[in-house]
Amino acid sequence: MQILKKIYYVVEFVLFYFLKLVQSNIYIAYDILTPNLKSFPGIVKVPLYISSDFGILAFANLLSMTPGTLTIDVSEDKKEIVVHVLYSKNKEAVMFEIGQVQQKINKIFS
Repeated sequence: MQILKKIYYVVEFVLFYFLKLVQSNIYIAYDILTPNLKSFPGIVKVPLYISSDFGILAFANLLSMTPGTLTIDVSEDKKEIVVHVLYSKNKEAVMFEIGQVQQKINKIFS
């Protein structure tokens, strides 16, 4: 039964991540093609609650693969990850979006 839950979580994450990837690509393409850039680059520190090293690695790499975000560092105690974001005007929304990805990855690797 446990393996079926993991398979479900993986499929759910792949569909979720693909949707987020398409959304971010469209948003960045729109921003580039319009006359006024809406980007507001910044650095965000996100608390980590993924416990496994492989989960943290997957999370950091998947964040970097999404347009507009780049993982910079993971703290020594693995409690925080530093991310450069292209649109940081609304930090709460950025934290929520990153938190959604982290929550889904945590389901897979816990």
